[in-house]
Order: sequence, then structure tokens, then C-alpha cells
Amino acid sequence: MKNSSLFRGCLFSTLVFCLSSHVYAQDRLFDINIKEGRIPQSERVMKVKKGDRITWRVQSDAEGELHIHAYQIDLTVRPGIRKVHVFQAFATGRFRVEWHPESERGKGIHHHESLALLEVFPG
Repeated sequence: MKNSSLFRGCLFSTLVFCLSSHVYAQDRLFDINIKEGRIPQSERVMKVKKGDRITWRVQSDAEGELHIHAYQIDLTVRPGIRKVHVFQAFATGRFRVEWHPESERGKGIHHHESLALLEVFPG
């Protein structure tokens, strides 16, 4: 009987730990609509928590590449075609989301201002 109670206690503790570790992770959706190489000021900071699953739906009026160096994300975007990219926030910090129009791709040109910022807070 004593072992049964101990087993139930361990099982309960494990279950609570597993559930609590996933309670705070969320699915986060961001629509990124790039026009003339920019997005609205109100959409330039994307705040998430470590462990969140992030979905980007990206559209642009011009061909180019959207990327974040720290996350090794490189998305080629074409006008009129919505690009969907899903990833998990695994590193905390503030990361530049950069946009490079087709005319600048592969030339090592970096804008002084980023398209947006991805802020990942500890979970």
C-alpha cells in the first residue's frame, strides 16, 4: 500500500510538471505585410515567450528575402504569394527581422533599420 501511494504521488508530480511546462507556451500568429520595404510601425515589435510556437504569414509587394540571423530563418517571398513559416522560440533576446529586396540579395547589404524586432522573453 505504501508503494502504491508513493507511485501515485510521483505520477501526480510528474503530470503537474509536464502540464505546467506547456501551460505557458502559446501559439502566436503574426501577419507581416511588407509594402515598399516596410511594415506599419504598430507591427514592428513581435513579443513572444521562449517555447512559443510562432507562425508568420508573410506577404510583400516585391520579391525579396526575410530573415533572422540568430534563428537561421531565410524566407524568399514573392509578390502576391503568402508565405507561411512556423518555428519555435528557442532563444531569448531581441532579434532583428531583416528584409532584403531582390536587388540587394546576396550582396551583403544590411539596412541600418530592421524591418521588425522579435523579442523573446524567458518562459
